[in-house]
Amino acid sequence: MKFFKRFFLFLLVVFAAAYVYVSWALSDRILFPHSSDALTKSRIISNWGKTYESMMALLPSPTDISVTSFDGIQIKGKYFQKSDTTHCVVILAHGWTDTWAGSLKYVPALEDCRCDLVLYDHRAHGESGGIYATGGIKESKDLLAVTDWVEKEKGLTDKQIGWLGASWGAATVLTAGADARNVAFIIADAPFQDWYSAIFERANRDYGMAASALSVGVMGVVNWRAGIDYHEANILEAASKIEEPVLLIHSQTDEQTNSQQSVNIAKKLKPNNFTFHHLDWGGDHTRDVLFHTEEYKELVNVFLKGLEGDFLKQ
Repeated sequence: MKFFKRFFLFLLVVFAAAYVYVSWALSDRILFPHSSDALTKSRIISNWGKTYESMMALLPSPTDISVTSFDGIQIKGKYFQKSDTTHCVVILAHGWTDTWAGSLKYVPALEDCRCDLVLYDHRAHGESGGIYATGGIKESKDLLAVTDWVEKEKGLTDKQIGWLGASWGAATVLTAGADARNVAFIIADAPFQDWYSAIFERANRDYGMAASALSVGVMGVVNWRAGIDYHEANILEAASKIEEPVLLIHSQTDEQTNSQQSVNIAKKLKPNNFTFHHLDWGGDHTRDVLFHTEEYKELVNVFLKGLEGDFLKQ
């Protein structure tokens, strides 16, 4: 009898150790994006069918910027001044594992927008500081810090600032929208509804439903290592607090983040304060802007025309 008890205890210890080990290993995939300019530029060629140089040719030469965020992290980016006088600025937030250059695909869609552009690296991405990604929790505060920097440097107000985010960046701009300040507008392309859904929707698809069995351990390790509560990365909760006009876009054929997540977000946004385009153009995750650029630009232009403020070229 003692043998069986000891053997059972041994198995229990082995199982617990294995569970912790696997949870720790999987938390690496959640916390560390392994982002680089080289990786982003290779995606521009392989996924966009374009080159970094051709995309940069659409813009004036940028100025490097560095912004100190709320916790001392340096957020690096590029400032593109499109005209001699700065009337407004659109700040663009890229997706997971990308860098600022990942936001270049939105430049043609913003061709008629008279605003200067800021493209920056999320924390733990590209040239920005920070060790861990946090699902929009700290990234949204970084966006607010970049916004403060722009307003101070250019003498602008909140109503002269717009935010555009893709995927991870879309979740970031929506989370920031719940802040008490109100910028002129928010454009969100293919956001996730909360960090947990973003992670385990993909994990279950790639590894089967067994991935969910590890969720408690994995997210517990994420919380401990990053010093956060992952529940705070909740766009559904943030959406009801957003006062800014929102343009929400999501492809129905998105294979990375199910568009139902945006449907759920739309239900939480304030009525008559958002436009939701649930696109049936056939694009995958944030790809419609690449392969239906003119149609996408028209959606953006119609949205901007309906706002208070002079955001479009005359």
